[in-house]
Amino acid sequence: MQIHGKHVYAQGIETIFKSFGDKARLEARFKALGARNIQIETCKLTKTSLDLILSREMPVEAPALLKKFFGEWSLSTQEEHWKGSAAKGYECDLKITLKNVPVNITGKWFLSGDANGCVNDVTMNFECGIPLVGNKLASFVGNSAVVVMKKEYEHIRDSF
Repeated sequence: MQIHGKHVYAQGIETIFKSFGDKARLEARFKALGARNIQIETCKLTKTSLDLILSREMPVEAPALLKKFFGEWSLSTQEEHWKGSAAKGYECDLKITLKNVPVNITGKWFLSGDANGCVNDVTMNFECGIPLVGNKLASFVGNSAVVVMKKEYEHIRDSF
């Protein structure tokens, strides 16, 4: 399953890029989404790059068929590796690992714009190779991600 999103910000590209690597903003964002046990393991921000590794637990309401993969909370580790510049845009390679859930989550994000506003184009892929339930599991995780991604975008957009 693949999902796409376009997140439009009124703030300039440098402001938004810096906010992606701001530890206080990251913690506030994930707390607003209902996360607990937020751990920022790596957060290295420069003018041309951002390396971010963080983990958090998010509440899950899985359907009966998929409950064996999830508890009430799901632990995820998210890795973001951004490169670029304000003039040419920033590209991110994303990987999310869910503990005890055999879904591969990868993505590409591209932040572009100028000092007057910017757009983050988001593409994420969800794959699971388990026979019979794999597609349902990947679709559940992907559809859940759409909801979380929308809330995350709204939080970032409204936090300025």
